[in-house]
Amino acid sequence: MPSSNRRTFWVVASAAIGLYLLLVALPQSWKQWAPAFIRNTELHLGLDLAGGTQLDFRISEEEIRNQRAQIAEQIAEMERQGRPATEIEPLRAQQLSIDEQEKNLVEAIRTVLERRINALGVSEATITPSYFGNEKHLLVECPGVVDVQQCIEVVGKTIQLEFKEEFTEASDEYVRGVRAKANEVYNRITVSGSTLQKEGQLVGSQLGVAYQDTVMLFRDQLPKGLEDLWNAQPNRGVQRREGSVSVPRQDGSGETDTVPGIFLVEVVGARTQTGRVINEAPKAFEALTKTETGATYTYQADRALDNTVNGTLAATLRAMTPGQLNTVTLDDSSRVLFLRGSEKGGEKVNVSHILVAYQGATGAPAGVTRTKEQALAKAKDLQNRLKGGAAFADVARAETDATTSKNAGGSLGEIGRGELPKSFEDVAFTQQPGIVSEPVETPYGYHLIRVNSAPKTSPDKVSYDELKVTGVGAAARAADILQRLQTGKVTSTEEVIGLRYLFFSLAPTGWKDTTLDGKHFRAATVALDPVTNIPVVQIAFDTEGGRLFQELTKKNVGKRIAIFVGGELVSAPVVQQEISGGIAVITGSSNVTEARLLAQDLNTGAIPAPIYLVGQYTLEATLGDVALQTSLNAALVGTIILMLYMLAVYGVLGLVADLALLLYGIMLFAIMKLPVLLITDSYIVLTVAGMAGIILSIGLAVDANVLVFERMKEELRKGKTLKNAVEGSFKHAWPAIRDSNVATLITASILFIIGTSIVRGFAVTLGMGAILSLFTAVTVTRWLLRKLVASGLVTNPRLYGLRKGERGPLS
Repeated sequence: MPSSNRRTFWVVASAAIGLYLLLVALPQSWKQWAPAFIRNTELHLGLDLAGGTQLDFRISEEEIRNQRAQIAEQIAEMERQGRPATEIEPLRAQQLSIDEQEKNLVEAIRTVLERRINALGVSEATITPSYFGNEKHLLVECPGVVDVQQCIEVVGKTIQLEFKEEFTEASDEYVRGVRAKANEVYNRITVSGSTLQKEGQLVGSQLGVAYQDTVMLFRDQLPKGLEDLWNAQPNRGVQRREGSVSVPRQDGSGETDTVPGIFLVEVVGARTQTGRVINEAPKAFEALTKTETGATYTYQADRALDNTVNGTLAATLRAMTPGQLNTVTLDDSSRVLFLRGSEKGGEKVNVSHILVAYQGATGAPAGVTRTKEQALAKAKDLQNRLKGGAAFADVARAETDATTSKNAGGSLGEIGRGELPKSFEDVAFTQQPGIVSEPVETPYGYHLIRVNSAPKTSPDKVSYDELKVTGVGAAARAADILQRLQTGKVTSTEEVIGLRYLFFSLAPTGWKDTTLDGKHFRAATVALDPVTNIPVVQIAFDTEGGRLFQELTKKNVGKRIAIFVGGELVSAPVVQQEISGGIAVITGSSNVTEARLLAQDLNTGAIPAPIYLVGQYTLEATLGDVALQTSLNAALVGTIILMLYMLAVYGVLGLVADLALLLYGIMLFAIMKLPVLLITDSYIVLTVAGMAGIILSIGLAVDANVLVFERMKEELRKGKTLKNAVEGSFKHAWPAIRDSNVATLITASILFIIGTSIVRGFAVTLGMGAILSLFTAVTVTRWLLRKLVASGLVTNPRLYGLRKGERGPLS
């Protein structure tokens, strides 16, 4: 590539990157028009800035030491008795597993806690190991979560290994057991003086039981069976109700199932009004017509996108997928659109057919034994009957092998291009109506086809909701409405009622507890299948566990056995056969790393190392706001003072440094908003310590400029031209600039590797500031100086920081 083309390429590339970083750095409210990858960038604040909860959990190692001692005693006793090695080996394997897990104890438990925090919907949670003497602690930070009890209940549960079997059929015995359990709890509350809150905490974690403590519900959110409580007075005692709840399916389809059950419920708060986020677009559109001037809502059902529809509107709707929101601006207004459904148009024809299948044809009924030749002969015979005057519908009902159209007299209704095999389609779209075709072969057999009506072309059809916005700034207002809809900021004021309830499910939960648990577990190890060489996980049980596992597998052949660690499902293998001997193999791992992680999960669940909450700290978001505002003020004041100082001391050179500093600030702010390395899901979390690193790095950003400018002044005093002084100053200052920034990076790296989360936040921003300052000083400042010198606009030596008489006019 010629040098001129290379220069052009780098200029264009630099301008594009600079524009992108500038847009990212802008406040979110200023760029609602921008694409999502620019619009949805924001700073990720830590606990000390966003508010939240910090929990201090101590890991107890007493139990694991006792278990190791017991296993050592068992091995010694078995060796004294001369027991065979096959009996001792599982204990040795468990001993090795415990030793290995103890080395990685903190990290293994941290992984489990991280899963639990993620289940809370907390982003950027930090879990930091901490050591106090011989004690191991985990400090759990949850930015944005201020409900301490919620964190404690979810995160602080004992980590246990549980084996459960499939349970999907609600037998009479199961229903009676649930009702008896509900009655027992109800009697303890109404007769023995217990409370619903106490009972909820006692039994709410049991399988098939759910406890909800003081939830505020809108009227349409009341579970079925509790509707009459809407008008009930609070604090009137616990009541028993039959009802049901809706739960999302586990297959990710987004659909829900209705689960019947028994409620023990009390009203704990009188009806009051509150704001409600409207998640359904049609309801949101209706609400917006009451608050937005010039907004009207209409619903278009099965609207044909023909020439009566505006072309821009039709193109927008065609490009959308069901469930999507979008905006479009027309001549007279802007529209916010929500697409409910769409139907592709095109050429369609109404046809009927009679199918004669043969053995081996696609989808042939099980009773069909005729050969292909016999099928063709039968099709021709039926064709002759139809030519002789037999009614097509009657022959189809009696003779066709197409079960879906048999009862309809062979009618397929309207079919479109591409819906049926090409040989069938070619006849259907070219044959005259009312004529019966020759036998047409497809993978399904031989067809006699009759076109009922001539082909017709139909337009695309859509069903959509439309919020029309008119008046001044309609496009901007529509874009703002779209952004509010997408971020859940469209609300309405509605009444809510406070309830507390226990729900006993009358439908099996899918998994049933078994007597096999972590105390019967020996160890999980990774091995390679001797036949396929695929990694598998071997799990071993003690003698009692082996017997229980054999019974469990015997009655669940062809079904799944689920393995839970700390309440989280980690594996649900299908039982292929009864397993004896106390050794099981779990297949399905795609690589050794995946198998190793599964083995680690299982071993973690079996480790007798409970965690105990020893401290908790809650920071309100308002305190975080004060810390953030104070830090920003400090950064702003420091930057202004620094820029004024550079102007006063270095004149026009200081102005160049200030411009480079502004660019540095934009780049740093934009990078803080973007994912790490631009390809990960991780972000830099900004903390107070990180803000300190940013403030310190501001000084670094001009440090290199100071070195360059002082060198440049020396070069000018020697009588060199401006151009030569610029090039010489960068050449001679580079070693000092390089060494100082490398030293800063080394320091930041050491702090990041050995420091706690607070120190790491400081190290990240300091290191990033060093890298960016190096770029702005060496690249940006030099480019600006070269352009300044080439322009010939500034030749007075005093404007470059030289004193009177140190140098004559510059050239």
